[in-house]
Amino acid sequence: MQVSTKLFNDQQIRQFGKLTADIQEKQEKIASGKAILRASDDPVTAAELSAAREQEQLLSRFEDNAYKAQLRLSAGDKTLKETISVMTRISELATQARSPAYDGFSRRAILTEVKSLHQTLVDLANTRDAYGKSLFSGFKTDADAFVRNMDDSVSYNGDRGIHTVQVSENVNVSTSLDGESVFGRVQTTGGPKSIFEIVEGLMGSIDPLREINEMATAQGKARIRLELPRQNQDWSFTLKGGLGEVTIETTLSTGMEENLADAINAKSDQTGVSAEFDSNTGSIFLTEQGTDLIVIEDVEIEGEGIASEAGFYNMAVMSLDENGAEIGKERFLTDEDQLLGQGIRNVLDSIDHLGLQQAKLGAQVSKAEIQIDVLQSRKLAVTRDISAMGDADLAKLVTELQSQLTNRDAAQQAFAKIGQQSLFDYIR
Repeated sequence: MQVSTKLFNDQQIRQFGKLTADIQEKQEKIASGKAILRASDDPVTAAELSAAREQEQLLSRFEDNAYKAQLRLSAGDKTLKETISVMTRISELATQARSPAYDGFSRRAILTEVKSLHQTLVDLANTRDAYGKSLFSGFKTDADAFVRNMDDSVSYNGDRGIHTVQVSENVNVSTSLDGESVFGRVQTTGGPKSIFEIVEGLMGSIDPLREINEMATAQGKARIRLELPRQNQDWSFTLKGGLGEVTIETTLSTGMEENLADAINAKSDQTGVSAEFDSNTGSIFLTEQGTDLIVIEDVEIEGEGIASEAGFYNMAVMSLDENGAEIGKERFLTDEDQLLGQGIRNVLDSIDHLGLQQAKLGAQVSKAEIQIDVLQSRKLAVTRDISAMGDADLAKLVTELQSQLTNRDAAQQAFAKIGQQSLFDYIR
């Protein structure tokens, strides 16, 4: 077969083109730092590399979710910590108000501070996160969790939803707690109450215009006057006389004061205390048969769960001498839940409750932190795999490129030298 000069030149040009393309590819790999520029370079490795990069992106999203959850949980934890501090201060103020050393002026000053702290509690319950979303309103994050009503009471404005975010393929983290559970379900001896109800009741008990007593005593004789509602109301209290102590239980309402006298007389053989109802004044007169001490305490009234700064149903007890003249001043007895001592106990219960809620948030914070550590370890492993599969060996590529450049230059020089020869050079 004859090889013409033209065919020889064409073959050499194609070879130079392939060599130049290979050199350009190596230059691209060196410039990009990537071992695989196109899937066709290594289809199997390219598929594995694509899957690894998708996994890296997924782990990055999980890690971002965990950081956002941690930020929101930290805000909630700080809010509860401040709320506990406020409730602790309210407890301290209530304890001071309970001291006999504090007069009406001092109690009014205490009441003013407690009212201010009550508003602070509402503000804390309506705290929002860094993105302006309400922390404690459930899924209704654009609305305040709690609102103040026309009668100054506070009610929950959110729902019972709890936000969660996914921080791994099978792990979710709660980013907050619903406000009803945190602020509205404090378990007290009188049943579940909101911390706002508890503080409102405490304000009613601190009110210096309400002289509420835990017990009343009288030597031999006493007079009872009742402040009653129009509807029937169940009352109970402890009555003690010279013969013993009993629990008096009866149903009372306006116009039914005589029921109390009947209930006392029904057990007079156990106490030594008899009662006489005065239909003209509605008062009840007690007489202890041996002129011993009469004691009334532990009053419980149906429906009187917390104290109120407004009017309250009560029993006013006045000591009388043997001639029926008044001695001292009236003592007002009412449901024990309206007493300052019970209010303080309710505040302490709320502090315990908030501490438990804070512990729940803390558990979610720990959960998020653990997942962040796990995700960072997983991302590191995936990043190493991506680097092993996708990063170019620059030293090897540079060496190969230098070799190819040398070969190309030598081939070009040889081609140029050969191209200078012709058939006539051989037949001379």
